[in-house]
Amino acid sequence: MKNDYIDIAFSDFKKQKSVFTALPVDANEAKTRLQSIDTMLFDILDWEKEEVDPEQYCRAKGYADYVCSVEGQRLLVIEAKRSEKTFTVNSEALENRPYSFGFIASESKDAADALQQAIGYAATLGAHYVAITNGHQWLLTLTFVEGKDLSERLVFVFESPEAIENRFRSFWQCFSKEKLTQHSIDETLLDILLRPAPPKASSKITGYPKLATRNVFQNELSYILDYVWQVMAQDEGSSDFVNNCYVSPENHLDAIALVKELIVKRSAEDAIITKHEIQSIDKLPQQLAQLPSEKPFVILGHVGRGKTSFLKYLRHVAASDLLSSFIQLDINFIDRPDESSQIPTYVYDEIERQLLDLYDIDICEDRFVRGVLNPELQRLKKTPRGMLAKEDPDSYKVYELENIERILEDRHAYLTRVFHHLKKGRRCSVAIFMDNLDRRKVDIQEQAFLRASAMARDWASMTFICLRPDTFHRSREGGVLDAIAPTTFTVSNPDLSLVLKRRYAYAKSIADGKRLTSATVDGYNPNITMKLPDVSTLLASCEFAARKRHGIIPLLEAVSNGNIRRLLDIAKNVLCSGHLDTKKILDIINKDGSYVIPDFEGIKALLYGEYRHYYEIESPFINLFDITHDQRAEHFLSLSCLHYLSRISPDGPSRGFTMRRDLTTYLSGLGFSLQAIDDTLRRLEAKHLITPSILSEEGDNHHRRFRLTSLGNFHLHHLCHVFQYLDAMSLDTPILDATQRQGMVDTIHINERVHRTKIFLSYLDDSIKEIGDQIISSFWLNQSKAAHSEIAEVEKRIGTA
Repeated sequence: MKNDYIDIAFSDFKKQKSVFTALPVDANEAKTRLQSIDTMLFDILDWEKEEVDPEQYCRAKGYADYVCSVEGQRLLVIEAKRSEKTFTVNSEALENRPYSFGFIASESKDAADALQQAIGYAATLGAHYVAITNGHQWLLTLTFVEGKDLSERLVFVFESPEAIENRFRSFWQCFSKEKLTQHSIDETLLDILLRPAPPKASSKITGYPKLATRNVFQNELSYILDYVWQVMAQDEGSSDFVNNCYVSPENHLDAIALVKELIVKRSAEDAIITKHEIQSIDKLPQQLAQLPSEKPFVILGHVGRGKTSFLKYLRHVAASDLLSSFIQLDINFIDRPDESSQIPTYVYDEIERQLLDLYDIDICEDRFVRGVLNPELQRLKKTPRGMLAKEDPDSYKVYELENIERILEDRHAYLTRVFHHLKKGRRCSVAIFMDNLDRRKVDIQEQAFLRASAMARDWASMTFICLRPDTFHRSREGGVLDAIAPTTFTVSNPDLSLVLKRRYAYAKSIADGKRLTSATVDGYNPNITMKLPDVSTLLASCEFAARKRHGIIPLLEAVSNGNIRRLLDIAKNVLCSGHLDTKKILDIINKDGSYVIPDFEGIKALLYGEYRHYYEIESPFINLFDITHDQRAEHFLSLSCLHYLSRISPDGPSRGFTMRRDLTTYLSGLGFSLQAIDDTLRRLEAKHLITPSILSEEGDNHHRRFRLTSLGNFHLHHLCHVFQYLDAMSLDTPILDATQRQGMVDTIHINERVHRTKIFLSYLDDSIKEIGDQIISSFWLNQSKAAHSEIAEVEKRIGTA
């Protein structure tokens, strides 16, 4: 709806554009105000006349022409000038961005004088914004910007009615009541104009980033591991896989005990239900009406945290005996439906299909329908029209069919009768599992939950539904789920090292041939079996590393951000990397019996991936020291952002989240450009170093909330002082010092790489002096100390120390 406002305003402007273009050049101030400015403010920009005070006294400063206020708070002062006072800007076409006051002053003395006068009025009155206009041209800036000279102040300039039309969206942001109240233009006006950073050393490398050299064994290993992983993925729904691979966190024991108790309770209540005829949902027998209303069992957890695995373990292992008498139905929301309005149709279609495919129950078959609706059909015969059935049987059949079709139209009510009919006829209960909703939009999650609640209540079914925690809490706070009090359980992270251990053991059994068949995967190549023993040996090594919980495991835990699916993919990528000498590993295993992949080898494998050089698009790591402007302090913008978020307690009421505007205020206070801050936050979010709260996803950008992730914490406290990381970043970071820039040369020799990294670290140590924050400076000095120590260890190993 808000977009409609600007569309309507734009249409009104085009209709009245002649009012502004027809204003005479010699029009006095009064005519300018009446004909042009009043029309713009009240007819187009959505200001009410009672919100605008003309000629407001400003003590010694004089009288302000227009003072626009919202709820008693002065927001904007406008200084009106005669149309002959031209704020000419000698440019062929101004870009859609603000220009410095110094530039305006150099182009138009009248504009500079008028702005200074208006700023005096606005400062006296306490207004946030100040503007000048001569009816044709409109300029706007902030009344006060801390630490910035007037010549550096940024000003939006709309140099003509044509410019207003061409850039109307920006004009609306600058002058409409709606947008000024939201301060949506502040970040742009507060920005700092800086020169761009010089090119990176990597820009001089032909073909950057170059592909890494891979030997034949690594190519075969990659192919075979893809094959083994594919076989394993197909087994994930089996009881054998769950028995061997599921890792249950300690707090799951209580949840499983509770679920088993609820299953027993559901079976007992269904035994009562089978003794009664169910006429309708709202007319239950007294014994049934007194039973507690069924509520959905909500499983909370972020994507990839093990909600699906929990359900499979519950069904196949923990409660398999109790659920054996249940009709079990799976509703998978991974890619369907497209819209929340399609949820009922999708759910009922899936239930109808699975009842037929899995239990040979055709709920549309005539005999079954008549059996389900037998009570209704018997009552139908007692109606006045039904009493004439013997006299006119053909007419009654039509009448009966019409009533049957009417009942079938309400699919939810009909399925209520179906399940109560099955409970009575088959002595069974019903369990429904709604999975993968955490990957869908908020409105789909909310509507699916409401549908699950109705199903649990009306069908007296055990209904399990997986949601993201933020969605659930947002919906409760917003009132969507206010009337429903479901049983909730939060899936916590299992021991990821144990997850790897069991998955690799399972994969090893596939490689050993214990679970492998030629028909398992399409495109099966019989020659694969020749290399499987080597893969089996390698997987055994990784199993040992996982069991000991050292080496590469902490790295994999951090990079995966707790996502089990991502953990497995990353672990596989490390094993297949051209930067991991798997041939050497096999030789050591065959000689010594074991090998633990150290974290520095894992970091290198993930840093470079398939390439010889660091390539941020493909790597899970970002360059913390990258810059876009000629500002040395900007090398520490990402670190400053991560460090600020690390100081927010995850156990407090904010759950570790902080407002974007608070983060921006802190970082801009350190002297960082708002454009650089915005770019950095986008990078950090895109690479999963910070994560937004779903509670703020639909709000404006200024009110979004962010929290540090485990990957962000790993960058902050570990990665930034690791030799392999600093070595890789040295070629990917613009160096502002010309002398030190010459030391950033591409080389594969370890001694030269160490020397290059020492120059890079020295450059960063010099750059931290530009940061005016003692906390960040002290933090980096500690990280730098650790980096120097690690470089010394590398020099010792290679014999240069």
